[in-house]
Amino acid sequence: MSRKVIALLAGAALIVVAALMIGCGSNGASNSSTASNLSSGSLVTFGTDAPVCDVESFIATITSASLIPQGGGTPVTLISSTSPATVDFARLEDFTNVISTASVATGTYSQMQMTITNPEMYAINTATSPPSAVSVPVTLTASTFTININPALVVSASTTTGLTMDFNLRKSAQVDSTGQVTGTVDPVITLTPNTLSGTTVGEADSLYGVVGSTTTSNLPSGFTGSFTLTVADGTGQTYTIYADSNTTFEGDGVTSFSDLAATTFVEVDAIINTSGQIIAQTVDSEEQTSPSSQKSAFLGKILAVTRDSSGNATSFTLLVDDEVPSMNGTIPMHSGLNVTVSSSTKYFINWPHWNREGFTLGPQTLGVAEKVAVFGVLGSGTSPSMSANRIFLRPRNVMGNFNTLLADQSDGITGGFTMTPCGALFQANPITVLTYPDTNFNGVSGLINLTAAPTLNVRGDLIYLQTSGTSTLTGASWTAPTWVMQAREVHQLPN
Repeated sequence: MSRKVIALLAGAALIVVAALMIGCGSNGASNSSTASNLSSGSLVTFGTDAPVCDVESFIATITSASLIPQGGGTPVTLISSTSPATVDFARLEDFTNVISTASVATGTYSQMQMTITNPEMYAINTATSPPSAVSVPVTLTASTFTININPALVVSASTTTGLTMDFNLRKSAQVDSTGQVTGTVDPVITLTPNTLSGTTVGEADSLYGVVGSTTTSNLPSGFTGSFTLTVADGTGQTYTIYADSNTTFEGDGVTSFSDLAATTFVEVDAIINTSGQIIAQTVDSEEQTSPSSQKSAFLGKILAVTRDSSGNATSFTLLVDDEVPSMNGTIPMHSGLNVTVSSSTKYFINWPHWNREGFTLGPQTLGVAEKVAVFGVLGSGTSPSMSANRIFLRPRNVMGNFNTLLADQSDGITGGFTMTPCGALFQANPITVLTYPDTNFNGVSGLINLTAAPTLNVRGDLIYLQTSGTSTLTGASWTAPTWVMQAREVHQLPN
């Protein structure tokens, strides 16, 4: 499973920071000149990324990683060559995720040393029919480097601290004059301690895996249930996810905690509090899995769609980004999976609270460039196809440039605009972005300040529409056929 994501999704998601922290409960921090030998705190690690267009995967092995105490001292080993971690940096894409919590000696840490080897990169190739993922040979400008933690990370006793690593793939992966990646990667990484929001250390909005056990007994105060989740990182690592009265459960026949079943693939939007508890805000229950019965969740991006004369999808090609549980021996990672749909296929949109317009996923709205999770029965042979039982539309990000302001309400946030994605699957066709009062604008103060020059990274629900319409919530209209993004965040990336 050398090409299996050892970090999630998130997405995002995804996620090198956790890989760096796995095992740091025995990291030898007692050798630090500034870390206490007598106490420790809990460290939750998160990951995020600034993506680059059409790079589907950037995989590398971290052979060593160490925290350096402020003012000097013996480095605290987090990862060693005897237990390296292989991660996919490209899966973070402006989402955040938590992979692990760990006990770390109290003290102040100002830097991290890291070595990465064995890089692999896969990019979208639209010259094939259907489009495919192509391997790009990688050259690292440096394999060992030191990263400043800014401001310094302070680990305190009896509380949980958060640390976020941003692997800026957009600045790390070099491109030629046409914007195509060359394979040269100059790692640009930042490490930032998280700022508390009340008792919330951070958010994990791309956490997914398979449910193990569930219980409503012996819970901490305020919780109504908990379940174990074996995350899709190839390590078999399992976390306890808590539910409270505010947790929303969604899925086919799933409306409450009691409907959650073992072996089910779920996607979770969660927060982590200062007690280190992972608290689910939303749990999307999708379908039960069984490797012995060839039943897995296949996650990826739609590369091509075949339609009948009425515009209904009859089949599509899925670029496989992840398999949960893994069936890499049958369906290789980064390969194309042919999926057929029928009148019995069921369709869902993850996290309905993001779907403000109430769009419906179905044969008419299943389109190229959407991110989906697919469940069904694999056929036989060396390159089997799948007959889809269920298809879930998943949140995703789209990078590109602002075109035209469509609507701007009095709050300066609610409205809409068009943008031209840089991804080749869109074939330079503009998409419509709808924004709402709770859409987060990052790097730009609002709609009126959007300009054509800076690159935007927009994340939310992207759906393909064959019917024109107008949003009564935002005042923006779209002309079909087109893609419409209901934006949770509009991030103007720095040049």
